[in-house]
Amino acid sequence: MTVQADAGALFDRARKYERQGRPGEAAAAYAKAAEAVEARGDWTSAVAVRARYARALAAAGSTGEAQRVLDVLDRGAASLPGEVRAGLDAQAAHVLAAAGRTGEAARRAWAAMSGFGSLQDAGRAGAAGLHAARLIVKDAGPRGALQPLRELLARMPPGGDEYRQVAKLLADAERRPDRNHDVLITDPGSAAWGRLAAALAVGAHLAVGNGVSWNSLADHDESAGDDRVLLERDWGITDTESWRKQMDALLDAENSDAAIQMVLDRRGRGTDQRAWRDAIVAWCSERDISDQTVREVVELSGQILRYEARFRADGLLPPDGLVESVYGYDFGRAVNMARWGLNAGYCDAEGAEKCVLTAGHRAHQVYQSWGSFSAGYVLGRMLRFDEGEFGEWYERSLAGHRILTDDPESPWRRMAWG
Repeated sequence: MTVQADAGALFDRARKYERQGRPGEAAAAYAKAAEAVEARGDWTSAVAVRARYARALAAAGSTGEAQRVLDVLDRGAASLPGEVRAGLDAQAAHVLAAAGRTGEAARRAWAAMSGFGSLQDAGRAGAAGLHAARLIVKDAGPRGALQPLRELLARMPPGGDEYRQVAKLLADAERRPDRNHDVLITDPGSAAWGRLAAALAVGAHLAVGNGVSWNSLADHDESAGDDRVLLERDWGITDTESWRKQMDALLDAENSDAAIQMVLDRRGRGTDQRAWRDAIVAWCSERDISDQTVREVVELSGQILRYEARFRADGLLPPDGLVESVYGYDFGRAVNMARWGLNAGYCDAEGAEKCVLTAGHRAHQVYQSWGSFSAGYVLGRMLRFDEGEFGEWYERSLAGHRILTDDPESPWRRMAWG
């Protein structure tokens, strides 16, 4: 077998490993392929293979070594043919992104797009342009990405699928209001469909309220310290053990006041207020509950009726709708607890995803639709914070509900319940 054949076989093997998600083995095969190409004196091809080697190293977690390889290649880049320089820029974008140097990565992807465009290679130019657009959004956020996305789109080959995807990213950024809360954000680098996405959408109320991506667990804004402060301030969580305790309570729907669900369960199928109150009193009498507590839970039923009437007026419930469970409030927060715990370092990605999937599954067991889930979530939140005032807590929750039910890009519009 010739040296050239050896290099080709090694290169094909490395690409196969990449497709199989085995970056460490891919890197080793690329390194051997580069050595084989260098042995025959083909330095131009060797640079292209070494660039793929650097990307595989970064994917395997060896970002420091990948950047060192990239630095060596960059020093000789000026003398390289245009196609090789464009390919080096494209691979460098992936290496730098893996190293957290997102802004630099976006610039290299843009350069790759320009390089491939000058070679009339529309396919690779489009792919590099889409990668640049996603990196720009990740680095600058939707609002900061507006002008760069407009400039990028003006330089992309028009008409292709990548062009349409970048145009959509720009449209999403333009639709975003000038605020960092009560806004729907979809991470273009994370799945917006499928089982995990559907479970993440159960936590979309808080994601919209906080102005974070509903479909991403990892926070790309380097706010791990902020999440640790939030967890300690609002939840008393300071370590993995206390995080797990709160997570289990949310997944078991035990964080909210149990009296709320007891009151809802006494209503049965009817809507008669007197019959409902009689059922609550009877249940309490069987358990020798104090008169003071009985008065409080009966009053709670009246408060629920007032919220439901307002929900129907505002479209949170259909005209004859009722809230049957507030467990959704705990399940929705469980999704966000997974996000906060992951970014604070109190759990790993696998553990966070498992919690999200559990929360989604349990929500789907309790509710029949996104709308009924939302009404249950909002009622649980109101009874915790609003105290019958229909104040800011209510207005913000109603805004979140309307965004999630009205926006064409909302996961609640794009994915069926359950």
